[in-house]
Amino acid sequence: MKDTKIILDTNFLIYCAKEKLDYVEEISKLINEDYELVVPEKVIEELERLKIKTKKEKDKTASDLAIQILKTNKIKKVNPGGETVDKSIINLSQENKKNITATLDREMRQILGRVILINRGKKLMLTK
Repeated sequence: MKDTKIILDTNFLIYCAKEKLDYVEEISKLINEDYELVVPEKVIEELERLKIKTKKEKDKTASDLAIQILKTNKIKKVNPGGETVDKSIINLSQENKKNITATLDREMRQILGRVILINRGKKLMLTK
């Protein structure tokens, strides 16, 4: 059983899909501990909604690609509870102080401890 969960957020997945960033490989280079990539059910639901509702073709394509990448890499779906996407990510993150969230959301970064974000050079960075 892996101690650390790396939780993937919607905006992170869409950005990686748009920019053709292989986050699975990049995270493996960045994290020097045993971990498991997980995606909350609510994130998948949000990607499915974006695929249908968004007007921009590029966003539809990115949402669809993000879902395909999750399936291809067999990333584990989890259901941590919480009424919103953010709340479910926060709940999951707080289950264990080792957990890391991959997000581009500024408010979330303030609340969460360890976060993976993407810098201007399109490189993944781990905070704290």
